[in-house]
Amino acid sequence: MSSLESWISVIGSIASIGGAIWAFFEANKASKSASKAEKVKGELVERRKLVEVSQVHAETSRILRTVSTVGPSCTSSLLRGINCANIAKEVEEYCRYINEQSSHFSDFFDNKAKELCAAVRPNVELLSEAKTFEDKKKAGKTIYYLIDDFMPFVKGLSDEKKENISVE
Repeated sequence: MSSLESWISVIGSIASIGGAIWAFFEANKASKSASKAEKVKGELVERRKLVEVSQVHAETSRILRTVSTVGPSCTSSLLRGINCANIAKEVEEYCRYINEQSSHFSDFFDNKAKELCAAVRPNVELLSEAKTFEDKKKAGKTIYYLIDDFMPFVKGLSDEKKENISVE
């Protein structure tokens, strides 16, 4: 009987070792799958950020074109028939959108998007309430230059996000 117990013990030990080896390989496969899933998640997050930053870039270009009607090249004859309150409203909506996306524009203690919004807001009110050509042009020009100064930062961030997307 002792011989049979020894064989059963040996067979049990071999089965345990085999099970441990199989468990090791399965754990290794699971770990690789988890790593791949984490990598895919990271890539999806980066692609979402790219899309959001690209939309900010497009929206910044659009609002610059809109504000240019009351910006630096504006003349009194070109300003006739232009509703400055509507332009101010669009700039206000742009600021709200930029503020919403401001997490993409943080650089340690600076946040370029929040800085832009803070600088533009008083000028939106001035543009909306302006009656004279000089007041309209002054507010429009200030808004234009503030947004134009923000544009290289948006473009640079957009380009950086595009370059950091890995293609597999």
